[in-house]
Amino acid sequence: MRLKIINPDAGLTRKELDERIEILKTVARKDTIISMDCPKNGNIEIDSKTDVYLASGEIIKMAVEAEKEGYDVVAIYCLSDPAIEACRELLKIPVIGGGQCSLQIACGLGYSFSIIITSDKRIPEKKEFVKNSGVDFTRLCSIRSINASFDEIHRNKKNLKRFLLESSKKVIEDGAEVIILGCLSFLGMAEDISKELNIPVIDPAFNLVLMAELIYHQKLAHSKVSYPYPEKKNRFWGNGNI
Repeated sequence: MRLKIINPDAGLTRKELDERIEILKTVARKDTIISMDCPKNGNIEIDSKTDVYLASGEIIKMAVEAEKEGYDVVAIYCLSDPAIEACRELLKIPVIGGGQCSLQIACGLGYSFSIIITSDKRIPEKKEFVKNSGVDFTRLCSIRSINASFDEIHRNKKNLKRFLLESSKKVIEDGAEVIILGCLSFLGMAEDISKELNIPVIDPAFNLVLMAELIYHQKLAHSKVSYPYPEKKNRFWGNGNI
């Protein structure tokens, strides 16, 4: 299986993308080929609903190109699942997102779940995302944040683990039975936190790889009844066309 992962945060270097791929390979099948790219025509990092919409055009274009290049699955590397519905309309191959995958797994592991994100200001947005996901909203126990910037997250993994442990203890006090690490920059942290606190902790990045394999090897894809192809026409904007 050839998996194209679209990381919607612009500006990542090839080295940074390859480092993520190497971590993801630790859970992938040996015959899974993983490629990861990020947008190159802007400076958007997904940190708000505004960013989600501004990044969507190039994400869609990258997904369309991935299908043309022969990839088997497209995965959107973000808990907000930016542009996922549009990508599903335009593509025949499966398109999956970190958010949907994680919510579905969480509901299979416990009766209630909480999400840990980067910033308090994104809590309302994440609540709305869960409401619109199809998951029973009453199973969302709480959303808490570590209140750290992207730079702080990437600069010191020890501090990140400490921030995540502190927030995880708080959501357990809230009543969470399962925890979702609500930013894919938290890649690789779930197992240690789960062992330390004795509670299921979901890593959305690992979920993407494993869900992609599950769907591909069952020869499944999103329903084109749910996501029909849009009318064919030349659509263009400042940074490209579809």
